[in-house]
Amino acid sequence: MSREISRITTLFRKAGLKEINVPSLLTASDLVDLYGEDLKLRAYTTSDPVKGEQVLRPDFTLPILLEHLRGNSPQAKYFYSGNVWRRQNFKSIIPNEQYQMGFEFFDNKKNNSLLLDVESYLLITKILSKYKVNSVTGDVHILTSAIDELGMTEYKKASLKRHLWRPKRFMRLLELYSKQKATDASIRSFKSETLLPWKEKLSETQTVYGVRTKADIKERIEILEQELSQNLITNSERSFLLKLMRFQSNLKEAAKSMLSLSQVGGTFGQAIENFETRVGLLSEHIDTKKVKFQVIYGLTTLEYYDGFVFGFQFERRNYPPIAQGGRYDSLCTKISKRGKSIAAIGSMLRMDFLEKFY
Repeated sequence: MSREISRITTLFRKAGLKEINVPSLLTASDLVDLYGEDLKLRAYTTSDPVKGEQVLRPDFTLPILLEHLRGNSPQAKYFYSGNVWRRQNFKSIIPNEQYQMGFEFFDNKKNNSLLLDVESYLLITKILSKYKVNSVTGDVHILTSAIDELGMTEYKKASLKRHLWRPKRFMRLLELYSKQKATDASIRSFKSETLLPWKEKLSETQTVYGVRTKADIKERIEILEQELSQNLITNSERSFLLKLMRFQSNLKEAAKSMLSLSQVGGTFGQAIENFETRVGLLSEHIDTKKVKFQVIYGLTTLEYYDGFVFGFQFERRNYPPIAQGGRYDSLCTKISKRGKSIAAIGSMLRMDFLEKFY
């Protein structure tokens, strides 16, 4: 593997990337605040009497982002190399400890985003050119922009987008918010089985722990009750969203086909335009007919990505993607203490699996 690490390192340096190192042991609170409590189900944590709860590095993206934000330059191109640790399902062939290489690009100019999308994709393509791999791309922004154009409250839109990464929860919410599914009986059932018990427990509770007060919790329950009774998604909107989530084609023909699904414009139309521009730039270097496109690609694995996403898979289907990456601008903006918008895209390579195909 050392020879392949050396080859990829050389390609990164020739592309103008700077090597960056981050600790293997990280402060848990920094990661939990952004990934949520679900992180503890996947990461290895330990307690330190001085530093508090610590976590073994589950990936490189967030620690590199935090390190970048401590610097003075908003623009940078880094590459990294090292181990990550994640709990795996007992049936998974992915090791709990795996060696990864990858990169992260940061920029404060939104108009550079499409160019960096193309640059990052082509860099991984170049690295993997000696292997037989298939590529899949997606675009989370197309889906979130479609949700933004639906005729429902901002609360419903936000809750749907928040659960995109949890398919079962997302579909349950979509059914609750849909006129086709949300009958008076089902709404009453949901309220009596879910909301009413919580209201009763809240009234009986004397002490509340955590950030939210009893008033905050009560207000949230009341909002949920109200949201289930007004501005529900129409049948045509629900049908459009489901068709979009099932959509797949080759990259070259995707934009035209997606537009034919609906007359929805606004931010959805703009997202399709950006998509077309990216495909046009990529077509100058690759045959986009040979690249697969799925709107929802990566939604269960690429947790914090919000725009262009991509993956490369060996032809043997029993292996996970050998490389994956995507754009995560929202995560950057959320934690940037400068109050400025930062655009970012990154990718990782699973070196343990790449070793099997040298």
